[in-house]
Amino acid sequence: MSKQVAERNLSESIYSKLSERILLWDYIPGHRLTEEGLCEEFHVSRSPVREALHKLAEGGLIQQRPRQGYLVRLLDFREIDELYDVRLALEEFVVSRICCQGMEEAQLSELIDYWTDLHGRLPETADLVPRADEEFHETLAGITGNGTLTQALKDIDRRIHFIRLFDFSTKERVGSTCTEHVDILCALRERDQARALEALRRNIEGGRSSVERAIKEALVHAYRNRD
Repeated sequence: MSKQVAERNLSESIYSKLSERILLWDYIPGHRLTEEGLCEEFHVSRSPVREALHKLAEGGLIQQRPRQGYLVRLLDFREIDELYDVRLALEEFVVSRICCQGMEEAQLSELIDYWTDLHGRLPETADLVPRADEEFHETLAGITGNGTLTQALKDIDRRIHFIRLFDFSTKERVGSTCTEHVDILCALRERDQARALEALRRNIEGGRSSVERAIKEALVHAYRNRD
């Protein structure tokens, strides 16, 4: 393996670990990252660290400050709102496409049973919902066969992952999500595009309406854990 390839692999590994820490709020907004500190932590030279930091900055997860190194960014409400706009547009396409091309009955039945069971066993199943919600929407996107669309949705999901973690903090919110997913699936079974789109919009707008509360709870949680 050439030195260039080895450094690229190291850079990808460092980027993956740092982005996960940022998205899971292990690093709170304002947390300072330095080349020196990361080189020491990962036992690597500056080159792969610089490449990883550059990629994080390009993705909007950190920003460079003169004489301060890199600081973890907090997405503002405008940016998050724009992400929800794009997410809604992508998922409306997904639902419309599935209504046209259809979906295997076995997969439909399995998903309906899963979300019905999840709803019936609340509140003990509430912790499963954030990740299950991501998988639900990404599964539907995958059915379209459009890999570019599916990857775009996954990228958005990564950016709003922390909102999902703190969004589903009430039994009512979790319950409505389960019900909305079942409504979407039943409409897809009937190929009722209007009904499927209406249920999808309810589901996504429910998440959008929780953004401010989720950010506040995430900040409180992050700072409390730091102390």
